[in-house]
Amino acid sequence: MMNELLFCILDFLAILPAAFMCVLPILKYSKLKPRVLLPFMSAGIIVIAAVLGFVRYRLVIDANIPLFIFLVPAAILYFFAFDVKKTKLWFIFISTMAVFSFGGLATYMVEAQIRSGSERLFELAVKWGISLLFLAVEIIFLKQLRWLFENNNINTVWRFIWAVPVIVTAANIYMIPQNYANIRVGRVFQMYVMVEVMFAVFFIVVLIMLYRIAKAITDKAESEQNAQLLGMQAAQYDKLKKYLDSTARMRHDFIYMAKAAQTLADNGETEKLKNLLYEYGAQINELSAPTYYCENTALNAITAYYISEACTKGIKLTAKLNVPQNIIISDYELCSIVGNILDNAVSAAKGLNGDAEILFVADIKPNGDLYIAVSNPYSGTIKEKNGKFISTKTGGHGIGLESVRAIVRKNNGYCNFRYDGNTFYSEIMLRQN
Repeated sequence: MMNELLFCILDFLAILPAAFMCVLPILKYSKLKPRVLLPFMSAGIIVIAAVLGFVRYRLVIDANIPLFIFLVPAAILYFFAFDVKKTKLWFIFISTMAVFSFGGLATYMVEAQIRSGSERLFELAVKWGISLLFLAVEIIFLKQLRWLFENNNINTVWRFIWAVPVIVTAANIYMIPQNYANIRVGRVFQMYVMVEVMFAVFFIVVLIMLYRIAKAITDKAESEQNAQLLGMQAAQYDKLKKYLDSTARMRHDFIYMAKAAQTLADNGETEKLKNLLYEYGAQINELSAPTYYCENTALNAITAYYISEACTKGIKLTAKLNVPQNIIISDYELCSIVGNILDNAVSAAKGLNGDAEILFVADIKPNGDLYIAVSNPYSGTIKEKNGKFISTKTGGHGIGLESVRAIVRKNNGYCNFRYDGNTFYSEIMLRQN
């Protein structure tokens, strides 16, 4: 009796590797600290496995019935425990169920094929072995999985990709044999094994393709961003070069201008002297040195670009920056954040009548954190749903804000977007240590 009860408990305890598979890729986004979450989760699953095992033992029912009942509250808790898009959480949860179903189906095949007193122990070992194998594979590729969930923010992908693990799970459930005798007919057992291996390979290939596609899209976006940044920096360099060439020429011409002015003064030709000085002063006024905003060349370039864009639309963009060249966040991520926010700010402010002013501040705090803030006026109505701003290019915000949130979250930072009356505020804090 005790052996049977222990078997039931250990059978359900195989949920533990599956739980770790759900948690590890997104552990940094847990609302609880990992040192609290992991022990609490492990202890809870041990208790739940004991309860489910006892229920199964007492009622002599199929293990899948109490298991599926448990999955409902488990999914709800999972969705509330992590600050991640629900579509991503759903994919991870369903994928883990698909992996778990491989081990479950394997126990049925072992039970059908082996007819001895040790079959229960062997099928339990197979189930645990498959679950631990998948967990080990996940740990090996944990870096890639974390990158995938952090950087693939295309909603359409996550809305539909979950269908793959659902199909795999449904197929594995459908393949549960109703009569064990059928498994021992001809090559049915070998076909079962072959089909399961094909399903496993198919599932892994889909994950690899998803990672490759996300990597290609991200690399392309980064290349385009870097190309744009290089273009901005080249424009700044060209403007600086022209300024230096012009000032060098004027310094050279100053000697002759001074001699001519001295001659006119000696001859008392006051009007000609005034005209000469006015002309030379006009040439000096035409020269304008490229504005220096901060030491960070990438931020300096993108700021100059958007100030020029704002100026062509009759918008005043004031920048107060104090950011060094070397910061932890990459130029690509920094320019993605600033570019998206300033692009939204300029787009929102251009529809206003009269003077519109955007204030852009970036500073390194005493503790080393990078603080970025933008305030801009807007016209029209800002659309917000479930705490997220809906893209409205003419009068609101939303374009790129989800990308900004993803980058900030990836770098363990904080962002806040709010509005009051006729001003929209964007605030970002990025930890540098």
